[in-house]
Amino acid sequence: MKKFILIVLLISNKILFAQYNLVNYDYSNEDFANPERGFYSHFEVQSEGSSLSISQLQNVRSDKQSLILRIYYLKNFKDKLLSDKQLNLIKNDFKIMRDAGIKCILRFAYSQDIGQTDAPLNIVLSHLDQLKEILEDNYDVIAFFQAGFIGAWGEWHSSTNNLDNVNSRREIVNKILSVLPSERMIQLRTPLFKREIFERQTSIEYSEAFNESNFSRTGHHNDCFLANYDDYSTYQDTTEEKKYLNDECLFTPMGGETCNPSEFSECGNSLSELKRLRWTYLNDGYHPSVISGWQSDGCLPEIKLKLGYRFQLLQGEFKQNVKLGNTFELKLILQNIGFASLYNPRNVEIVLENNQTQKKYFSKLPIDPRFWQPDSIITIEEIIGVPENMEMGDYKIYLNMPDPIDQLHDRVEYSIRFANQNIWESTTGYNNLNSIVNINDTSSGNIYNGDFIFSEVNNPTSIENIFEDGKQSENFITNYPNPFNSSTRIKFFIKEPANVNLKLFNSIGEEIDTIVNDYLSAGWYEKNFDANKLSSGIYLFSLSTGDEMKCSKMLIMK
Repeated sequence: MKKFILIVLLISNKILFAQYNLVNYDYSNEDFANPERGFYSHFEVQSEGSSLSISQLQNVRSDKQSLILRIYYLKNFKDKLLSDKQLNLIKNDFKIMRDAGIKCILRFAYSQDIGQTDAPLNIVLSHLDQLKEILEDNYDVIAFFQAGFIGAWGEWHSSTNNLDNVNSRREIVNKILSVLPSERMIQLRTPLFKREIFERQTSIEYSEAFNESNFSRTGHHNDCFLANYDDYSTYQDTTEEKKYLNDECLFTPMGGETCNPSEFSECGNSLSELKRLRWTYLNDGYHPSVISGWQSDGCLPEIKLKLGYRFQLLQGEFKQNVKLGNTFELKLILQNIGFASLYNPRNVEIVLENNQTQKKYFSKLPIDPRFWQPDSIITIEEIIGVPENMEMGDYKIYLNMPDPIDQLHDRVEYSIRFANQNIWESTTGYNNLNSIVNINDTSSGNIYNGDFIFSEVNNPTSIENIFEDGKQSENFITNYPNPFNSSTRIKFFIKEPANVNLKLFNSIGEEIDTIVNDYLSAGWYEKNFDANKLSSGIYLFSLSTGDEMKCSKMLIMK
């Protein structure tokens, strides 16, 4: 429902008339996939086993799921380094996840039952060193990392190498956090483990949430949820530790699986506990009796909708006419009706699309939606500048919440959909705010002098259109997307085996980083480059092989 508001502003004894469009949004109870939340499918694989298939993950997407749990059982490597075949299996899995629009909960383990042997500490640490580069290149499709490695199923008990002690657990946690990019979190099996490792009883404070410290990056999972009063010793002091998790899991992902039907897994208590402990994800296949009980008792649909975040728009207010160079003003009121919050970084963007030419402009808002907490009403009031050279005309207004990593930014599967009727655009991943703004050169208003200005959206160019592998005969380097914000993919070709040096320089020729320094065979290579620590500006990639050098220019825009 739309309404028009006429606001009278008295400025310098002049009366200015500014018309605003007021839109009320209708809720939708439709079940749909949203990234990094909901029921997940379980996929485990033995040492050097078979990779995931695109058809498997397409089936996951068709079930309205966006997550899988991927467990690698490293039984063949309890006393040696991971093989190239094993590492390539993991790399290939990440590529298939990305192609399918899926993210994973990641876990590694050596033992698949109580009594089976795990690996000694030095082997675990060596394996994590081997995994570091893979994690850095593929963290975009990792939702979070379960600490794993120790004991049966990697659940931190029954270790045959005496790893189930505080010192060993602490060393493994610190190692995981050092090899995993700082944008991603880990999970521990019980609250006690985190408290012992960090020697701290209190939960994450609002002021330290998402500050990328080891403490703020460590969350929780429970793989015996609702089994009995203490979930088979998940809790030492059930009442106190559930209060702890109620606070802690506002800022970290919580989830896992049920393991035993009981009086505690009936619908009423299940809904209460899911909400109290702020659950984001659940195994869709275990325990089957618990899941079927929820189905027969009627609470499964609500659980599907409310796992993790669920955002709905309530009302929007938008300025209708804006002069070039002036301010576009908006107000949005929304609500999170899910059990939990977001936990990974996420963009909030306003997109304008010209009705005639379909040219798009966007502005990233200075908002962190990870603080949109369960049951809260959120009000967004922003002023954005309209550039002097913007095309004039009528523009549709969209809210876009894409993945901030550049290679996923324009992927619809990784954008957040709001739970409202008639707003989702499945081709773009935008939420249509059902309002129009006219950009012109005659309206009255205020000149904008701030930092948030609409920029033209450049349609991403497919890397396959830049070059064809079969036709490449010279050394070559490029990166995509370009320009970019936080990360880009560097793709390069080596025409013959050589000592390869790939370096980054700033605009005045100072060396910033060495990305590759190795002997490589002929062929194509691809690397993820994280630019979060770099400021906006022009940089240069330099690819050297002996006497030959190729360069590629990149532009960071923040």
